[in-house]
Amino acid sequence: MRKKILCVLLIVLLISTYNIKVLAESVDSLNSKKSDAQQGKNKAETELNNIQSEKKSTMDEVEELTSQLSAIQAEVSELEAQLNELNESISGKENEIKEKEENIKQKKELLKTRLVAMYKNGSIKYLDVLLGSTNYIDMIASYDAVKEITDADTNLINEITEQKTVIENDKKELEEKKTEVDTVKTEKEAKNIVLAEKKSEKDAKVSQLSADEKEKQSEIEKFNNAIASADAEIKRQAAAAKAAAAASSSSNSSSSGGSSSSGGGGYSNNSSGALGWPLPSRYCSYSYITSYFGRRSAPTAGASTNHGAIDIGASYQPVYAAEAGVVLVASYWSGYGNFIMIWHKAKGELYTCYGHLSSFNVSSGSTVSRGQQIAVSGNTGVSTGPHLHFEVRSGGNGSGNRVDPLGYLPL
Repeated sequence: MRKKILCVLLIVLLISTYNIKVLAESVDSLNSKKSDAQQGKNKAETELNNIQSEKKSTMDEVEELTSQLSAIQAEVSELEAQLNELNESISGKENEIKEKEENIKQKKELLKTRLVAMYKNGSIKYLDVLLGSTNYIDMIASYDAVKEITDADTNLINEITEQKTVIENDKKELEEKKTEVDTVKTEKEAKNIVLAEKKSEKDAKVSQLSADEKEKQSEIEKFNNAIASADAEIKRQAAAAKAAAAASSSSNSSSSGGSSSSGGGGYSNNSSGALGWPLPSRYCSYSYITSYFGRRSAPTAGASTNHGAIDIGASYQPVYAAEAGVVLVASYWSGYGNFIMIWHKAKGELYTCYGHLSSFNVSSGSTVSRGQQIAVSGNTGVSTGPHLHFEVRSGGNGSGNRVDPLGYLPL
């Protein structure tokens, strides 16, 4: 009977261990998918930033072209007003010229008629002048009067002709000015066409970039959904792994609850703290902490500004389990790089996490004791240099909430 009970317990233990291994492998697979999705999202966000930057630059160019087009259109309108004014002035000069020409024509006709009449009747008229004169002086005076009338007509014709010449010269100057203005207007209109074509090209580019931006945002949303889905499944799998671990036999529980160090290499068990120091004892000092828990400036692109851990400047050193428990995750995990999460089931909902590792000494589903070497610190993931990212999580939401590790370490 006793042998049967032992056999049953052994079978339960084996099944539980197998279930933990299977579930752990599933978590690793999900983490890999999540990591791929995160990398895809990061790439898409970079491309989106580039698109948005190019779109802003193009929109600035469109704004500049619009400003230039407005200025040129204003200049063209002003030139058109000048041309209209010049056309009116030229038209006025042409009317004046026609008027002067008609005046000259009339004066010439009158003078011609008078001269012909004088020519035809010259002897009588002169005889009349001679006979009608009372003396020689009166005769000369009468003759001069006739000559003055003729000379006045001639002078008037000459004066009108001169005025016509002045008007024609004014008209010529106006036409030359009109040609100059028309040439400038033509150049402005040609430039206007070129700028309008450029603006049309830039507008089309903005439209295309807007479409690309929308597509990238949709792509990022898909990655976010994939990450959220993986996170939810990871929590579910982790909860299942924890349940399987909790069902393990008492012998398995005792193996995961040891208090002695199996890592060696100068490890300090730190039995006085709720958790043991995760590195060799020489690193058990504030002087090696390079980044504390809480708000900070991102040390590098992609790093968190709300640091939920402490960073310890240990370059490629042994990393030890801070407490006995079950390894829920031992895989590459997005910005954490190589990552381990341990559930310390003897302490309830308490977890420790170890990031940026260079290598693993355990696998998902492994049962570890306090002080057992589980990895080597490194520089994987989003990291500025070799160090250990050490997290403590507490709570019952499947993987706990980040809390300050210094509240658990005996520094």
